[in-house]
Amino acid sequence: MLGSLQSLPLARARGQRRRTMQDLREATLARLRAEHGPAAALPPEHEDAFDLLSILYQEIGRQVRGDAPAQDLLERLQVPLARAALQDQGFFVAERHPARELLNSVAESGATWLGEDDADPQLVQRLEQVVQRVVEAYDGDPAVFELANQEVQEQQRAMLRKAEVSERRQVEAARGRDRLAGAKHQADAAIRACLAGRRPPQFVQALLNQAWADVLTLTALRHGEDSPEWRERTAATARIVEVTCDPEAAPDSALGTQIEAALRQVGYHEDEAGAIARRLSRSEDDEVTSRTELTARLKARARLGEDAARRSEPLPPRSAGEQACYDQVRALPFGTWFEFSLGAQGEVRRQRLSWYSPVTDHALFVNTRGQKVAEHSLDALARMMAAGQARVVTEERSRLVDRAWHATLRLLRGLAGRAEPAPSGAGA
Repeated sequence: MLGSLQSLPLARARGQRRRTMQDLREATLARLRAEHGPAAALPPEHEDAFDLLSILYQEIGRQVRGDAPAQDLLERLQVPLARAALQDQGFFVAERHPARELLNSVAESGATWLGEDDADPQLVQRLEQVVQRVVEAYDGDPAVFELANQEVQEQQRAMLRKAEVSERRQVEAARGRDRLAGAKHQADAAIRACLAGRRPPQFVQALLNQAWADVLTLTALRHGEDSPEWRERTAATARIVEVTCDPEAAPDSALGTQIEAALRQVGYHEDEAGAIARRLSRSEDDEVTSRTELTARLKARARLGEDAARRSEPLPPRSAGEQACYDQVRALPFGTWFEFSLGAQGEVRRQRLSWYSPVTDHALFVNTRGQKVAEHSLDALARMMAAGQARVVTEERSRLVDRAWHATLRLLRGLAGRAEPAPSGAGA
């Protein structure tokens, strides 16, 4: 009877709910009674199997997004899975049963914590293909499920390799931004140290904090603060402050030449570099480029490390709870999964802490495909955890179908008035 139902195409009118396992049981029973009379009934073990499958599917459905392609695939798998479960009760107790393996792969492709960008379209396409083949070919031979699982696992391994490559690139880019931010802060600190309370003209300060800061940032990034190049640049910074703060100081043409060459190394055009150098060395009073024109050019120019070094507004001191969360996240290993709450609807997204800087507290989060989905400071992350907006995923590492099966057993034990034992396996 189930075999005859398996060959029928699924037809659902717009707005009609999906078929359930209970619907499938009723359809099977109706066919039995049409063929064998109104008194025909399912054997008790088959009734039990349908009840278990019905509860299991309900629990799986709670963990799969309603709009995910997996929902349609789960519906198409109902008849082959029911046939497999009725034929082999090992389906319920064997965690690695072939039919159960495929059920898990399909369900996890649409898990509730996956976002739209998390699902791999190639995996979804492969799942659609193998489910269709199972529906067409399954007739009691478990090898059909085994072959389907092999195809899915091959696609998942390929997806994992791509995710690892993507994640490595994201981590390398984050480390580069972190180094750039450190170099930018080092450059700013060097300028402040050279000024030491002195106040050159406001326009000169702007040139120091923008154009010349780019020079110092690149020098720190390429050579480090212990290099001769860095010492040369900081000495030039001190000389710029000396020349521009003392109206009686003689113009320094050698300094101007040095400044111009350094600015051209960080990408300034020849005329811009020359104009800035003349201002910072006071080597020429009759400016070729006006202050207004030079200011406009600087505003239009992207500064080196500006985004990487951007800081948020100072936050109030952490509370005791926030500090405890901060200490926790500082000790977490790379690769820890978090769940973030989105809005008031209770929607969550699972993201992986791929990398963080122990120096700047900058943290990178990726999704299951290794794509960057968020960046937070560890301080902000700790505050979100304390507010209940983020949590470390510490639940068991079991698969979705196994969690659904344990939930099924808990429900049955609750109906029977039995205490809940510690889960030790998939079987009852």
